[in-house]
Amino acid sequence: MQARITKIGTSIGVIIPRYIATEGGFTKGTPVNIEFSDQKIVITKAKSKREGWAEAFTQYANDGEDELMLPDHIDSEAIDLMERISGSEITNQSNDPQQ
Repeated sequence: MQARITKIGTSIGVIIPRYIATEGGFTKGTPVNIEFSDQKIVITKAKSKREGWAEAFTQYANDGEDELMLPDHIDSEAIDLMERISGSEITNQSNDPQQ
């Protein structure tokens, strides 16, 4: 399909026919990437920086790889260190019986 470049403010643009916009899922305000290479202008939908994260984390959990890597309590060694640094006693409010 052939189209014409038109002036839009101080820029120029190409009107995307409705059937192409509909087929590609482009609507007013859709973020896009524009690249020029080999005498071609390529317009693609911009991907979210977090696209695919939900699926990846779901798979991670399903594979059993989502275990807590840091303790959810402060152990006695950490309390001793914090007391030495601060110069005052720190009370551990954890319910961990290993204290």
